Amino acid sequence: MGKIAIIGYHEVPTQINPERTRWDILEEVITGAVRNAGIDKDDIQGVINVAPQAQPDLISQTAFGLIPEHFGLKGVKDNMICNAGGASTTNCVRMAEQWITSGMAEVVIVPHTTVQSDIPAEDLISFFAKAPMHPEWEFPFGMTFNGAMALITERYMYETNTSEEEMASVTYALRDWGSRDPMSLFFNKPQSMDDILNARKISTPLRAKDCNMLADGGGCLIIASEAYAKKHCAKPVWKLGHGSAFIGATPAVREDVYWRESYKKSTSEALQQANLNVEDIDIHEIYGAYPFSQCAYVEAVGLCDEGEGARYHAAGHTLLGGKTPCTTMGDATGRGHTGSGVSMAFYCQVARQLRGEAGDNQVDGANKVMVVTAGGSGMNALTTIWGAE
Repeated sequence: MGKIAIIGYHEVPTQINPERTRWDILEEVITGAVRNAGIDKDDIQGVINVAPQAQPDLISQTAFGLIPEHFGLKGVKDNMICNAGGASTTNCVRMAEQWITSGMAEVVIVPHTTVQSDIPAEDLISFFAKAPMHPEWEFPFGMTFNGAMALITERYMYETNTSEEEMASVTYALRDWGSRDPMSLFFNKPQSMDDILNARKISTPLRAKDCNMLADGGGCLIIASEAYAKKHCAKPVWKLGHGSAFIGATPAVREDVYWRESYKKSTSEALQQANLNVEDIDIHEIYGAYPFSQCAYVEAVGLCDEGEGARYHAAGHTLLGGKTPCTTMGDATGRGHTGSGVSMAFYCQVARQLRGEAGDNQVDGANKVMVVTAGGSGMNALTTIWGAE
């Protein structure tokens, strides 16, 4: 396996703004990423698009090659699209790695955009209910993302004796990170514990501020070979290791209910490949879209004992200045949910942190970051470790 690096990135702020079109966003993030990398656009030899959800026209346009044509990328040898839900960006990066290590390309671009604010609410609700829920055993009974994740959260809280206040502290941490991030839908909108606990119930025990607000956004990564990165980039962000685990498509029948075992397996593989221990990781970026997943992760990797995840957050350990900063872009809870693009936002944040460009959310001395993404309603756990060296 050869080395690859992120050499450029760009992201637009997460917003609810249907006047900012999908191609407006693509033009900004792609040109921005090329400029950030300081390269010639014709050096790009591959385009791997993160599949947008619930947007069939854009899926067709990007899958069938409109991006390299639209941007005049004369060096492109191939174009494709990858759909694994929220894990799509990780899989795009893995495909870019395959193209690069096979010798097909030296530079690959990974773009994504989503505009959900011009899609009728009932269509979005139907899409996000049908997509991850079993068509026979879950969807007919009115199951949605919020409903499924609420049931898992309720069981987690019962089995771990977690109070509402302790679980709310996870949402508080995510919204706290988001309030300082200009890319967040909730930038400059700090929330108190009372704000979170007094929000209306959506599906017991989840309240409105625990759940995801669908929004619009986009981002782009430029991935390069080791040789190209060393020659053309002053601050490459290196991929050090990777691990994966499949959990299961249907929430109701998963044995790994809280994803702990899958988190444990994928992170163990990634750490082994990178020749690191969990103590070597400076930041943990966890994409689970709902607060219980943050708890399960910190337990799975041994940051605290099993069942103590919410109390670990309540003690302030995952906040800026805490001993183990977690999810510094706020996850979908603190950022806004841009479909598959939430994981794109995670990777842009990894690059920011390791380059020292994360602004008010910068973690001092960040040198190694572990990011885990999940797709569908939590079908998998894909862990990747990145380093500034």
